[in-house]
Amino acid sequence: PLQDGKEQTVNGTSHKTSLTVPYLNPLVLRKELENILTQEGDIALIKPEFVDEHPIIYWNLLWLMERIESKTHLPELCLPVPSDKEHIDPLSKVKTVHIQCLWDNLSLHTEASGPPMYLLYRETQPTSPLIKALLTDHAQLNKNVIQQIISAIRCNDFATPLKRLANERHKLKSNGVERSHSFYRDILFLALTAIG
Repeated sequence: PLQDGKEQTVNGTSHKTSLTVPYLNPLVLRKELENILTQEGDIALIKPEFVDEHPIIYWNLLWLMERIESKTHLPELCLPVPSDKEHIDPLSKVKTVHIQCLWDNLSLHTEASGPPMYLLYRETQPTSPLIKALLTDHAQLNKNVIQQIISAIRCNDFATPLKRLANERHKLKSNGVERSHSFYRDILFLALTAIG
């Protein structure tokens, strides 16, 4: 998911609003954007209403532009629009606008299913072999398994990671641990984290 948080201070009180939208695959995003351009024309992308009329497309497009480090006018569309009578900078009305693009909503992960692979990959491992042995968690995927999956992805092999992940989840399930993360999503986010 992608999140947008806006914080405004009114009468000394801070108000924060946030919005979460689902992630769209770039191919799906492209098709949806083509549909919008076909139906509404190119002008749709410069109207401030675009944010409210197509929020999922807008925030995913904004995330994609951020990801490829491309300059865009899109962030300006979510700023307040001054009326014709007002000739002030719209940024002066907004105390703080914070846009945070996330792949994942961490609050959706239950303790029972454990963290997704990309979070396990980011965790630092203890250097001592004794501590590693004592901290082995049989409810999570092994760091070696994650490294094997990354190695296979680097070799453009997607079948091996799927089989390996399926085997590991089967082992976890026999230990009473049910992982609910989608295989595709788990591998995709791991690849984004490890490879970029």
